[in-house]
Amino acid sequence: MRQRRRRNRQARLDRSGPWIGTGGVVVLVWLAISTSLYAPWWGVLLHLVAIVPTGRLLARWAKEHPRRCVWIPLIGLVVWTGINAVGVGLLGWRT
Repeated sequence: MRQRRRRNRQARLDRSGPWIGTGGVVVLVWLAISTSLYAPWWGVLLHLVAIVPTGRLLARWAKEHPRRCVWIPLIGLVVWTGINAVGVGLLGWRT
């Protein structure tokens, strides 16, 4: 009985992993659009273009590796942070 309860409490990432990843990519799109507060139009476009490979990777991994889909938004967040760091530090994006 105890083992059965534990199994039911574990996350079923085979089924929910792609959905968690999709929610994370939607948050990344929102972050990219919100950069319009301080970045020029081409900076926002650069952010959106950088998210496209993340979405394509998510679509491919949803069938092949559904458990790994949870990590895809974190990869996108690192890319988003890098673009922001370069934009604010070197290109002079300011509010």
